[in-house]
Amino acid sequence: MLSNLKSVILVFVSLHVTFGASNPDYSIQMSKIKVLTLNHGKMTNSRRVPAVPQLKCVGGTAGCRAFIPQVVQCENQGSDGITIQWECKTDMDNSYRFGKIIVICEGYDYPGDHYVLVGSCGLEYNIDLTKEGIDNHPSIPIIDIGPPSINQGTSTELSSLTIFLICFGVLLFVTAIFGLIACIVCSERSSSYHVHSDVPFARPVLYPVYTHRPIYRPTTVYVSNDRTSTAGNRVASSSGTRTASGFGGTMSR
Repeated sequence: MLSNLKSVILVFVSLHVTFGASNPDYSIQMSKIKVLTLNHGKMTNSRRVPAVPQLKCVGGTAGCRAFIPQVVQCENQGSDGITIQWECKTDMDNSYRFGKIIVICEGYDYPGDHYVLVGSCGLEYNIDLTKEGIDNHPSIPIIDIGPPSINQGTSTELSSLTIFLICFGVLLFVTAIFGLIACIVCSERSSSYHVHSDVPFARPVLYPVYTHRPIYRPTTVYVSNDRTSTAGNRVASSSGTRTASGFGGTMSR
């Protein structure tokens, strides 16, 4: 009997270690968290609210599809009197950098709780272009591009086609209106010449018309044998990768 009881206790302990270690349900004070290591494709722990991705791009001048960090490490830099400030680092190409970043954790009992659920923190970030990135990608518009979605490509193509058809229809409509107005004006002018009168029309006298003709003088063109290269012939290239940093605050959900 005692041996069976021990076996049952060992089973419960092993289950607690197996599932409790992977999804801990205990709190920690936010200021006590020194380092966060966040991975692309993984979800946060959750207790009161649904889990969220550990890494989530929300925009930036480069766009969320330009660069996707796989691992980001954030270090606690202390408090500014309002929230905890973080410095987040990852290896990325010299063309990109972190823009606005914010660490979001789940308050243990309520939103804004200074104690948060362990493993519930995630990072929302922007990816911006550096000066080198702007020089290397002149065709990329500097706009805030949100995170990619599954049906975004199809909807973009459909919206572009719809805009083109609408513009083409408006152009045809305006052309038809102007053509109709021109026909009405021409018909009114032609009808105004058909006036019944006993006085014959005088035939106009033709006078010679003199036009000024410019005098062309030959000019000597000097051609230089020096060959110069324009700025458009330069092929921009990235100089490599580096560890990029971003600074931001904390939000509780």
